[in-house]
Amino acid sequence: MLKITSLRLGFGGPDPVIAETDCHLEESQRLLICGEAGSGKTTFLAAAAGLIPRLLPIPDHAGDVTLMGRPIATFDKTELFSTIAFVSQNIDDQLWDLCVEDVIAFPLENRGVEKQVIRERLRTLIAAFGIEALCGRRVLTLSGGERRMVAIAAALAASPLILVMDEPTTGLDPAARARLAALLQTVASSVSALLVAEQDPLALLSVIDRIALLSDRHLSQPVPPANIVPLDNPWRNAGLLPPLRQRSERPPAILGRPLLEVRGLTTRLARPDGQPVLKGVDVEIRASEVLALIGRNGAGKTTLFKAILGLEKIASGALVLDREAANSWTVAARARKIAYIPQNMRHILFNMTVTGEVIFAITAASATSTDPNILARAAAALDRYGLSGFAEANPFVLSARQQALLGLACADAAGALITIVDEPLLARDLKGRRMLDLFIATLQESGRSVMLISHDLELVDDVATRMMILDDGAIAFDGTLNEGWESATFRQLGWPPPYRQMAGEIG
Repeated sequence: MLKITSLRLGFGGPDPVIAETDCHLEESQRLLICGEAGSGKTTFLAAAAGLIPRLLPIPDHAGDVTLMGRPIATFDKTELFSTIAFVSQNIDDQLWDLCVEDVIAFPLENRGVEKQVIRERLRTLIAAFGIEALCGRRVLTLSGGERRMVAIAAALAASPLILVMDEPTTGLDPAARARLAALLQTVASSVSALLVAEQDPLALLSVIDRIALLSDRHLSQPVPPANIVPLDNPWRNAGLLPPLRQRSERPPAILGRPLLEVRGLTTRLARPDGQPVLKGVDVEIRASEVLALIGRNGAGKTTLFKAILGLEKIASGALVLDREAANSWTVAARARKIAYIPQNMRHILFNMTVTGEVIFAITAASATSTDPNILARAAAALDRYGLSGFAEANPFVLSARQQALLGLACADAAGALITIVDEPLLARDLKGRRMLDLFIATLQESGRSVMLISHDLELVDDVATRMMILDDGAIAFDGTLNEGWESATFRQLGWPPPYRQMAGEIG
């Protein structure tokens, strides 16, 4: 069905991103491609979906891509995009600020489908994805996980022949991942083939039938999941944490004084039923702590950290930062105490060089400096996180992983007491995870703290010292990890606790 032969893709550097790679996607096949951040998964998928070179011309492009026996270049845009649906990792790039129903219906309306058929398809997809509560809301008011579910629903609306998805489970809570997997099984009859890229295969094991590893610019021979998921070396050789790796125990953290105290926080932002998104929330973060905040998509996690940063107005409550009342502090004043690393660093990058970003994080005033101490701090931070070679590069030319590392370098160099890390992309690949672990250890050793917001429960279990569960606008659990996984609050989420996947269940 989709045949890729001797594919070579490059962006003008000395080495291509993809070199002499073959891939044959047969009808009814469900292929998962796994690779570390920066391995070329996104570039490969873009070529497989016909986006390269149709919409994204690149300087180094060779090889053949054929779809149903025809060169993919011979398909006009309407025919190509009716045949292959593509869901990007950066879903904001393909969403508009419309209401949820309009975004999902758009592919059908664009093809002139009858209104009654569109309405029926909308009802089916909205029910299947469990997003009834999102109806009538504008997409840009949704959480990241909710937006991703809407984007995937829109991609499936017109029943494409091939569905291509780049990191589709990013930002989805475990229940949403399970719904996505179940839905992909349901639509198997209408989608002839599935091509997915992920770092972690476990969430989609029930959907896929083959796994290939992308490493050193080449794609391995696809094999059944049972032949590779339980192994260790193939994943590490591809720069990834093995899915069923052994977990090492960590010594308990020695905590210090309170750095952040939130008391009775209630937001002005309300849900459709008029209830505040957050009501009476209490949060305390102490020195050398790694506090993990988990909860369902839409539970209010984003609203909470925005309120702490001063980006979301509150109706009532008290905020104490470093033992000082901070309710009246400006966003800039809070940023001197609290650093923020979003999942998509492009949302906060704005300087012309990588060094400029770090200097601005230190000074909060300028991207340039003649102060030797500031220059030395910036250089040391870039070196610590492996970015010295990109010091004068524009931050927007960095890969997603490099941008995430830049976020760590900026937060570390700035000396912020607390860093909020939102769904880090560095959790699964070995190089990125080493840098994330280094960052966390550096902050803990210097008496600073991390607030981790993630749906990756294994990451939470690996690095957090304490866990909070946000549910129905309030903190429903606050305690140790072991207590949290065994709590009634966690069980009510319906999520499997981390490290419960068994190799014998993989087939």
